[in-house]
Amino acid sequence: MLRILLFSVLLPLPATFAQEADSTITLPPVTVTASRLPASVVHAPIRTQLLDQSDILKSGSQTAAELLRQRAALYVRQYTGGLSTLSQRGGTASQTLMLLDGHRIASPQLGQLDLSLLPTIVLQSVEITSGAASALYGTDAVSGVVNLQTTSTDPHIMARVGAGAWDKRQAAGKATLRHGRLSGTLAAELDRFTGNYPYWNRALFPPRHSPREGGDQQKRSLFGSVTRVGSSDELRLTAWYQDAERGLPDINATIAAGERQWDKHVRIWTHAIRQWGWGDLRVSSLTQVGALRYVNPRVRIDNTGRTLISSLQATLVWAPIHQWRLGTGIEAGYGRADHPSLQHNSSERHFAAFVHATRRWGRLTLYPSVRLDRYVRPVTLSPVNPTIGINLRLIKNLYMKGSSAAAFRMPTFNDRFWLPGGNPDLRPERGWSHDAGLIWARGGIQAELTTFSTHLREQIVWQPLPAGHWAPLNVSRVVTRGLETSVDLQKSLSTRMRAEGGAVWTHTSQRSDSFLRLIPRHEIKGHAHFRWRFVSTNFSATHTGSRAITPVTESKAFFLLHGQMTVHAGPVSVGVRGENLLNVRYEFLPANPMPPRHLRLDLTLMFH
Repeated sequence: MLRILLFSVLLPLPATFAQEADSTITLPPVTVTASRLPASVVHAPIRTQLLDQSDILKSGSQTAAELLRQRAALYVRQYTGGLSTLSQRGGTASQTLMLLDGHRIASPQLGQLDLSLLPTIVLQSVEITSGAASALYGTDAVSGVVNLQTTSTDPHIMARVGAGAWDKRQAAGKATLRHGRLSGTLAAELDRFTGNYPYWNRALFPPRHSPREGGDQQKRSLFGSVTRVGSSDELRLTAWYQDAERGLPDINATIAAGERQWDKHVRIWTHAIRQWGWGDLRVSSLTQVGALRYVNPRVRIDNTGRTLISSLQATLVWAPIHQWRLGTGIEAGYGRADHPSLQHNSSERHFAAFVHATRRWGRLTLYPSVRLDRYVRPVTLSPVNPTIGINLRLIKNLYMKGSSAAAFRMPTFNDRFWLPGGNPDLRPERGWSHDAGLIWARGGIQAELTTFSTHLREQIVWQPLPAGHWAPLNVSRVVTRGLETSVDLQKSLSTRMRAEGGAVWTHTSQRSDSFLRLIPRHEIKGHAHFRWRFVSTNFSATHTGSRAITPVTESKAFFLLHGQMTVHAGPVSVGVRGENLLNVRYEFLPANPMPPRHLRLDLTLMFH
């Protein structure tokens, strides 16, 4: 009854954390991720969610994992030691493409990214698209795309410090300054967490509460960007360094194993835009170097894996015929991984050419695209991935979306070369994704309903073998169906009071020739924010359904409620945030208990 009552409050008046009491309702946001060409979220061919900087601030999230867990139509799960990955539309973490300013940044060895290592202070916005996008971005975009976009050139200075339970300490700062045509951004963050919260230890006899040991974390991040904007061109150079160390606690044990992990990443990327009257040319590149060290004294393991990815892409956009807008481009990439448990020569070169377009006929807009990829391996692969999307205005404020898109994913280096278990003969995942939905937007209200169906062949699944180790296998067929629905609201109740918010419900069902686990059948998220004069409150709630552990066992569903109250005094904001307010005992994975109820105090200064 309590959950129903809470959602009845959150759903109609969802909210966020407004910086200005008199802020106004804006037009639907513009997305470039959905079609590689600018389009409003309402007119896009597929379901798209855009979280801007205001949404990020209002959520109180310190990492991309926290932000997406609260607000996005996808499932974010947390592992021992804080590692966070996502699942979209029932897919695995490696089936959702992660982009940073349009460049893929997932590890070529693992095929995924730890979202808990990405601080939100450097993010300007996040775009989440649902459905296959292999025709636009190539491999990995089977379930959707998450594009993290970094800071803008708007001058501002921001500083934030926080403290919380179990020795939580956090400090972050960012400054963006502009002089003439030049602007620069510098941001840094330090984060520390002992993590010795109490949990129900079933390894003890009798079972009882005991503090978690060996779950400490230390994270450091340094970000810098320089931009030059001319009358018809723009140049940007950006660099990002991250360093994290954390313990990996053995939860259900009386003696900690002392496992630890170190993550380091250096990313340098550029982009250049040149505009002419008939179109524009965009050229960009990224190089990412990563190192992942794992130590386990109990079994005398001390291994370091190193990865390198590099990409270069050029896109030309123009309108050769009335009502047509075309984009064509080429892309080249290189990936390499070096690890004691990988075979030698774990590298791959990749080339691609693509064409995408939009064409409008009255109320109908068409979005065709096609992409040719070429992977240089012992056996060269050249997949062709087409897609077609539509957007039709049915009546005023009501639009229909639909798409049929090819889905494609190459096996990772771990899938092919891990010892023991790697299978160099694995076939790429292939299939099709179909979407149909309605979106209605009027004033400060937007509601969207989408049905989807994904049919994959050769999905790669790691399974235990009689030899005693795990190995990846191609599952002959996987069918995923589901429903996504959301509502967002912005409302000025008076000149001094404002309410914002939203809710999203995702339902997923799967059929396959092999057992797939730890994916919830349904998840409901709601958030609500109210601001009156100098005081604001923010709530977020999530109901996560049961998840299959084995073919006959399931984990329990759980309901989480988080809240925040903030007092604003000019550029200064002081807030108290409560996590897991109902003190629920829950876990995303078996034997990985999450923290009980706790508080965090944040002090923020923002100057524009």
